Amino acid sequence: MYSSLPFGPVTLPTGPIIALLAIFLGLETASRFGRRLGLRVDDVWNAGLLAVLAGLIVARLWNVIQFWYVYAAEPALIFSLRPSGFVFWPGLAAALIAGYAYLLRQALHPVRMLAALSAGLLTAAGLLAVSDYLTGAITGLPSDLPWARPYYGEMQHPAALYRAVGFWTALVIVWLTARPERPGRTIGIAVLLGGLVVLVADAFAANAAVAGMFRRDQLLGFGLALVAAVGLAWTEQRAAAAASAPPLESDTASVASMPDTAEH
Repeated sequence: MYSSLPFGPVTLPTGPIIALLAIFLGLETASRFGRRLGLRVDDVWNAGLLAVLAGLIVARLWNVIQFWYVYAAEPALIFSLRPSGFVFWPGLAAALIAGYAYLLRQALHPVRMLAALSAGLLTAAGLLAVSDYLTGAITGLPSDLPWARPYYGEMQHPAALYRAVGFWTALVIVWLTARPERPGRTIGIAVLLGGLVVLVADAFAANAAVAGMFRRDQLLGFGLALVAAVGLAWTEQRAAAAASAPPLESDTASVASMPDTAEH
């Protein structure tokens, strides 16, 4: 497909360039969304950048340690930043720890920050899905639909673009339904919609990894959507119960004991 992008006389690799763009636009979206939740733009950017840098460094070092016998023979490869040169889960753990440490240091509200970052993650996920389409990392099943795209002479579902459209549609829904006083609800909606996007879009992917009889990413999407749906139902039930609960006796007594200023 398009493993590299030409910029005048310079040709740059598609994956890393779009990944950098995804980080920038993701943090920009998160900072703008964070303002609706009462967060400072600088705090969102600082927390996000710190988490990203910590995650990338640890993910890279983990790969170097894991395959040290290769890097020991050619030390220059340590500085070769290839997508396969990063280990996802250690990097994710490092990003979460670094981001949370920043929140504790600055005494920031973790749920509000996570709600802001969830909007940024949907933006970044959509861009990364476009990268997967351009590089052929995600290919689709054969299709004769009008929007099918050619891939090495075969018309296929643009499964990665389904992901991109889904993530950006989810972002719009999250943006329109967000309530500043309930950031946890925003997180739940973002996770629910993101999980559903992966569950549906990956049904059209041709080269998806499998776990037993099921596609691994679809299982992950289903699990995220299920957990988010249960969490949203529980929080909505609690909110409804709190709204319909009668006032406490102490509150009623304090209101009754207040002087009637209308008579004075």
